[in-house]
Amino acid sequence: MPKLELPSGVKLHWVRGGRGNESEASPEAALEATSATPSEAPSETIVFVNGLTMDTSAWRAVAERLGERCATLRYDCRGQGESDKPDGPYPPETHAQDLLELLAGLGLGRVHLVGLSNGGLVALLAAARAPERVRSLAMIDSFGAHDAPLRLILDSWRGALEAGGAGLRFDVAAPWVWGQAFLNAHLGEVLALRERAAEADPAAVGHLIAGLAGFGSALDAFERYRGPFLALVGADDLLTPPRYSRALVEAAGRGKLVVLPEAGHAAPLERPAAVAQALAAFLEGAR
Repeated sequence: MPKLELPSGVKLHWVRGGRGNESEASPEAALEATSATPSEAPSETIVFVNGLTMDTSAWRAVAERLGERCATLRYDCRGQGESDKPDGPYPPETHAQDLLELLAGLGLGRVHLVGLSNGGLVALLAAARAPERVRSLAMIDSFGAHDAPLRLILDSWRGALEAGGAGLRFDVAAPWVWGQAFLNAHLGEVLALRERAAEADPAAVGHLIAGLAGFGSALDAFERYRGPFLALVGADDLLTPPRYSRALVEAAGRGKLVVLPEAGHAAPLERPAAVAQALAAFLEGAR
């Protein structure tokens, strides 16, 4: 699996795809990418930022659809998937710095950032730190401020992790993450994911949860990032219901809110075609 070592020494796993790229990057491509300059990189790249305990596979269906139009980049944040799992916690600010260093190391210029949940928050912080690097920002089932309901939910996840490991944490999180329509139609598939989730490094999962649990608000980030903005949220999202996305649009003072019917917090997995269609329409207007 190709990895890029950041200045901090942390190595992040990444996958390029879409127009002008291999569907799965080879080690040779990784070496070429790390030495590329922004001018050598594809003219447009969509960068997908994972939710809290996701890995790159969760974006595959959406990335494949949008890859017909642009180059794509999926990657695992520190503590996730195939990326390094150093001592934590891993706050969103650290993830944002990692993201900017990854873009620089891969020789990418201005990119479209698309983040799910915690990944949306990370993308917003990165856009605020380096707005000149961002063509557009899309936050899916996301939020800009950590409030009491989110804090209590994260506390329950942390308690489950401590009591029964990553498998019990999955059990406690599942009703919050998946929409009712998807659960009713695909409960077996969701339960099948538990085995994979149970294999996650419990220390890394704990560092991911702790990093977000200590976060406050990033709503003032829109004072620095003034580019195109989309907030997309599942109508049945229980974890970050539509009010969080409305607050993002209000804080931005611009942008578009899209509420996706019959989707929960994992909209890119539940309704990838609809998410890709909404993103494609947004990206067309952001060019």
